[in-house]
Amino acid sequence: MPTARRIIIHADMNSYFASVEQQANPRLRGKPIGVTGKRTERSVVAAASREAKKLGVKTAMFTWEAKKICPSIILVPGDPEKYGEITERFNAIFRDLSDKLERFSVDESFLDVTETARDYLGAIMVAQIIRRRLREECGEWITASIGIARNKLLAKAASETMKPDGLVVVKPGDEIAFLDSCDLQDLCGIGPRTARHLERLGVTTLKQLRDVTLDTLLREFNSYGAWLYAAARGMGDDEVVGDEADPKSVGHSYTLPRDAYAPKTIRRYLLGLCDKVGWRLRRDGFKARSVSAFIRYGDPSTSSGHRFDGSGSEHRFREGVDDGLALFRIAWSLIESGRDPDRPIRLVGISAGTLTRGATQVSLFPKECRTAAAVMALDRATRRFGSRAWTRASLLTTPILERTSGFAYDHEL
Repeated sequence: MPTARRIIIHADMNSYFASVEQQANPRLRGKPIGVTGKRTERSVVAAASREAKKLGVKTAMFTWEAKKICPSIILVPGDPEKYGEITERFNAIFRDLSDKLERFSVDESFLDVTETARDYLGAIMVAQIIRRRLREECGEWITASIGIARNKLLAKAASETMKPDGLVVVKPGDEIAFLDSCDLQDLCGIGPRTARHLERLGVTTLKQLRDVTLDTLLREFNSYGAWLYAAARGMGDDEVVGDEADPKSVGHSYTLPRDAYAPKTIRRYLLGLCDKVGWRLRRDGFKARSVSAFIRYGDPSTSSGHRFDGSGSEHRFREGVDDGLALFRIAWSLIESGRDPDRPIRLVGISAGTLTRGATQVSLFPKECRTAAAVMALDRATRRFGSRAWTRASLLTTPILERTSGFAYDHEL
């Protein structure tokens, strides 16, 4: 029986580093900005915002060139930790929609949605869900161009043809017509050097490349010629290679809107974070056999000289845990035992580690069975409607607000 033709989605974040900076700082929105390695004229523009690109600024351009082309450009030092956080966020969205995810780079990923979408209409619906959830969970300035096709080569080329925030579908039978509308370098794998070599052979379009014999390409490019021959015909790798390594821990931290002394306030924020950690554990099929909890104090009024110091400790146990309430009970006992009640807390966090996989043992106690059934129902709601589908009644008056950085509710560790 032949293998079903795959449906691959390629999501490419638009002006990624620059968009993240604009999401983080509302004062940068709508303005030409360039993300740089350092504040010197010998630095280069690692990413330019859409506004800067419209004025002629390009990636890898020297900052002095960018200033000459666009005097009003705002140069912002890069923040890898910030970008890594958002990368984890959008890949978490992708994992909810497909169990076959391949990170191609910090701002690009492939998803195999053959099973979840079933057909191209379903794939378009998946793409629309991605767009909506990016707005809700990463921020309105974080957008992606999405390509849908039967292999990774065509899906990536499709995402390149409509930016920003585009959606291009290459259906079976339309591959050649789509390729003929592309430039040579629109295909990942044909760079400037290869394009110049092809131009010396009289090849400047993909249509012309299809007219070159395989023997000629092998003679000119050795084994790479076989790839060029196949790529010109829309043939490419359709296997999405997932991440093989399991995470070592799952965690969240949150900077409180204002420093807090009251244990009741701190407990509520910690409970909200534990629920989110529990959801991620269950979503990815893990149980934790250790929990670390930590706090950071606000700037003390004393003259001790220590700013924003804190405390933290870890507890290990034999049975795996994936329930937010159980995590909270352990984490709060750790925080309470090491907390200085005379100092206000500005940040609270939890990390679940020593992760194991395995089926959940069914409890014999009716109350625990009811709790497990309720958690399963809430997980179904979260998968369908997103991370804000439900909350505990005790947390209604203590919402985990957007951080001042402009990102979503908290920080994944």
